[in-house]
Amino acid sequence: MHELTLATLGKTIEEHDTVVVDFWAQWCTTCTRFRPIFADVAERVDDVQFATVNTDQEQDLAAIMGIRSLPTIVAFRKGKHVFAKSGVTTRRQLAEIIEQIKTINPDR
Repeated sequence: MHELTLATLGKTIEEHDTVVVDFWAQWCTTCTRFRPIFADVAERVDDVQFATVNTDQEQDLAAIMGIRSLPTIVAFRKGKHVFAKSGVTTRRQLAEIIEQIKTINPDR
Protein backbone atom coordinates (compact mmCIF):
# COMPACT_ATOMS: atom_id res chain seq x y z
CA MET A 1 0.00 0.00 0.00
CA HIS A 2 1.33 3.43 -0.84
CA GLU A 3 0.39 7.07 -0.59
CA LEU A 4 -1.00 8.59 -3.80
CA THR A 5 -0.63 12.14 -5.02
CA LEU A 6 -2.23 14.03 -7.88
CA ALA A 7 0.94 13.28 -9.86
CA THR A 8 0.86 9.51 -9.22
CA LEU A 9 -2.86 8.72 -9.37
CA GLY A 10 -3.11 8.40 -13.16
CA LYS A 11 -0.14 6.08 -13.49
CA THR A 12 -1.36 3.92 -10.61
CA ILE A 13 -4.84 3.38 -12.05
CA GLU A 14 -3.37 2.67 -15.50
CA GLU A 15 -0.95 0.04 -14.17
CA HIS A 16 -3.47 -1.98 -12.11
CA ASP A 17 -6.81 -3.56 -13.04
CA THR A 18 -8.33 -2.69 -9.66
CA VAL A 19 -7.28 0.16 -7.38
CA VAL A 20 -8.94 0.99 -4.05
CA VAL A 21 -8.03 4.29 -2.42
CA ASP A 22 -8.68 5.47 1.13
CA PHE A 23 -9.03 9.26 1.37
CA TRP A 24 -8.27 10.31 4.94
CA ALA A 25 -6.86 13.07 7.20
CA GLN A 26 -4.90 12.94 10.46
CA TRP A 27 -7.45 15.04 12.36
CA CYS A 28 -10.30 12.69 11.35
CA THR A 29 -11.14 10.32 14.23
CA THR A 30 -13.24 8.01 12.06
CA CYS A 31 -10.31 7.82 9.63
CA THR A 32 -8.12 6.71 12.53
CA ARG A 33 -10.60 3.91 13.28
CA PHE A 34 -10.82 2.88 9.62
CA ARG A 35 -7.08 2.86 8.76
CA PRO A 36 -6.27 -0.48 10.47
CA ILE A 37 -9.32 -2.08 8.82
CA PHE A 38 -8.19 -0.86 5.39
CA ALA A 39 -4.61 -2.00 6.04
CA ASP A 40 -5.75 -5.43 7.23
CA VAL A 41 -7.89 -6.04 4.16
CA ALA A 42 -5.09 -4.75 1.92
CA GLU A 43 -2.73 -7.38 3.37
CA ARG A 44 -5.23 -10.15 2.61
CA VAL A 45 -6.06 -9.25 -1.01
CA ASP A 46 -3.27 -9.75 -3.53
CA ASP A 47 -4.92 -8.83 -6.83
CA VAL A 48 -5.92 -5.27 -5.89
CA GLN A 49 -3.69 -2.21 -5.55
CA PHE A 50 -4.51 -0.44 -2.27
CA ALA A 51 -3.47 3.16 -1.72
CA THR A 52 -4.17 6.11 0.53
CA VAL A 53 -4.51 9.85 0.02
CA ASN A 54 -3.85 12.32 2.82
CA THR A 55 -6.44 14.97 1.96
CA ASP A 56 -4.62 17.65 3.96
CA GLN A 57 -1.56 17.22 1.74
CA GLU A 58 -3.50 16.50 -1.47
CA GLN A 59 -6.35 19.00 -1.35
CA ASP A 60 -6.44 19.38 -5.14
CA LEU A 61 -6.75 15.63 -5.65
CA ALA A 62 -9.50 15.41 -3.03
CA ALA A 63 -11.36 18.27 -4.77
CA ILE A 64 -11.04 16.66 -8.22
CA MET A 65 -12.37 13.38 -6.81
CA GLY A 66 -15.28 15.19 -5.14
CA ILE A 67 -14.35 14.06 -1.63
CA ARG A 68 -16.71 15.76 0.81
CA SER A 69 -16.61 13.37 3.77
CA LEU A 70 -13.88 11.34 5.45
CA PRO A 71 -12.97 8.60 5.31
CA THR A 72 -14.01 7.86 1.75
CA ILE A 73 -12.95 4.85 -0.28
CA VAL A 74 -12.83 5.23 -4.04
CA ALA A 75 -12.30 2.39 -6.50
CA PHE A 76 -11.06 2.30 -10.05
CA ARG A 77 -11.51 -0.65 -12.38
CA LYS A 78 -9.55 -0.84 -15.63
CA GLY A 79 -8.75 2.86 -15.40
CA LYS A 80 -12.28 4.06 -14.67
CA HIS A 81 -13.85 5.39 -11.48
CA VAL A 82 -16.48 2.79 -10.53
CA PHE A 83 -17.23 3.16 -6.81
CA ALA A 84 -17.16 5.57 -3.86
CA LYS A 85 -18.35 5.18 -0.27
CA SER A 86 -17.92 7.45 2.73
CA GLY A 87 -17.75 6.40 6.36
CA VAL A 88 -16.23 3.57 8.35
CA THR A 89 -16.70 0.11 6.88
CA THR A 90 -16.14 -3.17 8.70
CA ARG A 91 -13.51 -5.63 7.48
CA ARG A 92 -16.21 -7.96 6.21
CA GLN A 93 -18.10 -5.18 4.41
CA LEU A 94 -14.90 -3.87 2.83
CA ALA A 95 -13.88 -7.35 1.67
CA GLU A 96 -17.34 -7.86 0.14
CA ILE A 97 -17.21 -4.47 -1.57
CA ILE A 98 -13.80 -5.27 -3.05
CA GLU A 99 -15.00 -8.64 -4.37
CA GLN A 100 -17.90 -6.86 -6.08
CA ILE A 101 -15.62 -4.17 -7.51
CA LYS A 102 -13.33 -6.82 -9.02
CA THR A 103 -16.26 -8.11 -11.10
CA ILE A 104 -17.23 -4.75 -12.57
CA ASN A 105 -16.69 -4.38 -16.29
CA PRO A 106 -16.49 -0.60 -16.76
CA ASP A 107 -16.64 -0.92 -20.55
CA ARG A 108 -20.28 -2.04 -20.56
